Amino acid sequence: MMIPVLLKPPAGRPARVLGKGRGFAAVLQNLSRVGWPVEVHDPDGGPDYSGLPGVRVVTHAPPAPALRQASLVLIGASCPADWRSRGMQDLEGSGVPVWDESDPSACTLAFPMWMPGQHLSLAAWASAATKPWERGVVEDFLRHSEGFMADFLKLVNELRTLIFNEMADEAFREKVATQLTTPEILGFLLKGDYEKAKMLALKIVGSTTRSLGQ
Repeated sequence: MMIPVLLKPPAGRPARVLGKGRGFAAVLQNLSRVGWPVEVHDPDGGPDYSGLPGVRVVTHAPPAPALRQASLVLIGASCPADWRSRGMQDLEGSGVPVWDESDPSACTLAFPMWMPGQHLSLAAWASAATKPWERGVVEDFLRHSEGFMADFLKLVNELRTLIFNEMADEAFREKVATQLTTPEILGFLLKGDYEKAKMLALKIVGSTTRSLGQ
């Protein structure tokens, strides 16, 4: 399973959608919400996707280089057969994550799921999670991970504002932020006890502050 942490959309690499697929509208809504560029290729004009910010709909097939340069490719059941065949040939060996609704066995993407968070988004794709219960487990894990990652970034930013506002970004990351990845702090965050995590972090960075002042 691959779970990349996405802090910002990819520059110049939109997701490409060919045709319409079950659940694609929800995926595109989430991509749009986090500012992920999307190009929809749909002979019918993509009525299900119109009006979403950052989503461009065209009625022609994508040119060959476009799919290999995409950040993600979703192929819906309504995609014309010749578009699908040509698209899969173009993508062969490219490493681009692909979900083909009509042929899951040929996909590098078992299912797309995008979960916007406070400061970030998580994307998951997996070749193994093909059973419904496996998908449910991964969805639960991602929801929990989203809250955990958002709380960790909130904690780091709060400490920077309270104590280290004058420190350069790189120095703050090297001297302070990396110390907050201790199992004790992460354990509190995983359990949802933000205040205990913050108190422990303050003790740790307090010693850092004293050492920096010497």
